Amino acid sequence: MNDIFARVDDALIDRLFQPLADWMARLLTLRPDRAARAGLDLATLAWIGAEAGAMAQAMRTHDVPSAFTRAALMIAGLWAFTIVRAVFQRAGGARQANPLRPGMQLHRVFCLLWILGLAAKAIAAPSGTEPLALLATGLFATASVYIGACTNPPPAWRKNLKTSFAFGQV
Repeated sequence: MNDIFARVDDALIDRLFQPLADWMARLLTLRPDRAARAGLDLATLAWIGAEAGAMAQAMRTHDVPSAFTRAALMIAGLWAFTIVRAVFQRAGGARQANPLRPGMQLHRVFCLLWILGLAAKAIAAPSGTEPLALLATGLFATASVYIGACTNPPPAWRKNLKTSFAFGQV
């Protein structure tokens, strides 16, 4: 399982998110660490929307335990997003290449599994915006974690060295 995920993870970073991060940096002048933080901000807004709607419904029906639970979940989620946002902010100034690529691999595993669960919930839900808002939260958070892994690309000499070894030129 670990080897399979590592291959999927590398493919997502190298073939999807690194080109996207490079495109955003080139055309939008948005560095990957800032793009990752912006994605987390969008995930945070979607999270607030999902939990606030459910909390308002619980308050309308005078269901205090559910309202309290939703408020606690909202605060816990905001706290988690704030911590990850700070990690992206610190990594943006790092001198090493892709410091979050190996360091946040477990986060990416969790995010991919989370998206699968949220997608199943959104498909099974009869109606309402909460499952869609939660799915948006998961998609934005996952994109942020993957784009965050694209910060500080390797120096050109390392890329050339890696390519040289791959083609047997060295």
